[in-house]
Formats: sequence, C-alpha cells, structure tokens
Amino acid sequence: MEGEKLGAFLQESGVRGYLAKPRGKAAPLVMVFMEIWGINEHMQHVCENLARLGYAAFALDFYDGALYPPTDLQGAVTKLKSLGDATIMDAFGRALAFFKGRRDVLADQVGVIGFCNGGRLTFLAATTYPEAVKAAICFYGGGIDNPKDMLGRASVLGRVGELKGPVLLCYGAKDQSITPDEHGRIAEALSKANKRYTLSVFPDVGHAFMDKPGGPEAKATEIGWRMTEHFLAGNLKSGA
Repeated sequence: MEGEKLGAFLQESGVRGYLAKPRGKAAPLVMVFMEIWGINEHMQHVCENLARLGYAAFALDFYDGALYPPTDLQGAVTKLKSLGDATIMDAFGRALAFFKGRRDVLADQVGVIGFCNGGRLTFLAATTYPEAVKAAICFYGGGIDNPKDMLGRASVLGRVGELKGPVLLCYGAKDQSITPDEHGRIAEALSKANKRYTLSVFPDVGHAFMDKPGGPEAKATEIGWRMTEHFLAGNLKSGA
C-alpha cells in the first residue's frame, strides 16, 4: 500500500504519537501499539496503511520520542521497564479522551492493533478499557502469557474475563519466543471465558514477520494485512 503520505507526528494536550487519517469524512479510530523500538518508520508505515484502508490510525508514543535500533535491545527493555503497564495504560486512556474531542475521528468506534510487545499491550488495553475497544488485533504478542518471558513481563491472560470485543491473534510458526504451548494456553483461556477470537498461525515465518521483506515473510505480510482489513471492517462501523 503506497501513495500520498497521510500522517504526521502529533503532540497536544499531553498526548504524543503519529497520526495518519484519510481525507474527508470522520473515520473510526485504530490505536497502534508499537514494537519495543519506538515510533520508527515501520510503525509510521503501519499507520499510513491503516489510513489508506479508511481509518484514523494513531501510534501512541509513550517513549516520548525515544527510538532504539534493534541492536540496542537492552536499552529498549530498560526504557519499557521504567514505564510499566499502568503508566502506558494511563497514556492510552488520555489518548482515548483526547480523540473524543475531535470531529475528524469516530471515537466511539475504536480498534487496537499491536506488534510484538505492542501485541501484549493491545490485549491489556482491550481488557483495561473493554467498553471502548471494539476490536483488538495482536500480531505476535509476546508476553501475553509466558512464565519464562525474557523481558520479565507479567502475564495478562488472567484478565481475559474483562474482554468484550473480538480478538484476532496472529503468530509465526517458527517464532522461538512464542511457542505453540503459549498459543494453546491463550486459546484455552479465551474459549473457557466464552470470548470471540481468531488465532492464526503463519507457516514458515518467525517473529516480527510483518517487518521483513521478501520470501515467506512478504506473503505473510500480504495475508496479515488482508486479515486486518477484513477484521476491522467487520467490527468497526464507518459512520457512513
């Protein structure tokens, strides 16, 4: 998905992030939870793609502008741990309140999408703000439930009973950091809690496949975006 750039960085009323939205009428809001590296070009590209699908996409920058290259995992982990879940969820809540005051966004039609650590935060946001979040998409959401989580993140699976909107969870079959037994625990918890969800495993790809060009990753990216488009269209009203 390429074309005219639709987004820019926004900092207003204590809310910071990258906002991309379609021209014209008000659009449903999709909040984007970034990977651990910050609001880099990939996260901006995600927002641009969502805007071309007809959504106002906002990547929440709870790092306050800090960026970390993949070579500095320790720096990114230290930054993330210095914030904690409660601080990030508070920032998410402020962003929801901010967008309720804008006429170019349908703030009563909110979806959330996240990648890697952002996938975990998406699950957490959907259970923390269940009345607001109408649909949640977790791409390779590391740490949703992993007793041996390398980043020391607490499981958020125990909050499954709070969910109201449907959830789409996407994983790579070769992802060494999110193993099949974790898929199973998440699916079991969602089924036992009587929640609507789809769990999809992509063959031949590992972690972060939506951020890698060529080969099976390119095919998985194409399918991942088609699934995202279908899921959001089926669960968020356009207001038309």
